[in-house]
Amino acid sequence: MYKVKFKNKDKIIMVQKGESILSKCNDGGLDIPFACLQGMCTTCIATVLEGKTSYIEEPDQDSLSEEDIKNNKVLLCVATPESDLLIDEIED
Repeated sequence: MYKVKFKNKDKIIMVQKGESILSKCNDGGLDIPFACLQGMCTTCIATVLEGKTSYIEEPDQDSLSEEDIKNNKVLLCVATPESDLLIDEIED
């Protein structure tokens, strides 16, 4: 189990490797916006400030640009933790 914390929220959610960060955080009351749940629409894009993630299933190849990836952007609906995480707020 890994601790997932959002930069401006006063709550830590425990997420196991293999579980969707978005699903567990929403189950825990954080109300993260989403639409497709398949890594395609980018509604759930966020920036990982600390820690490492991987993908349960690879997002659509057009969802994240090379710059997004370089800047630690992830799609929370298909991302799973590989360590404790600090995540910046969801993009508007």
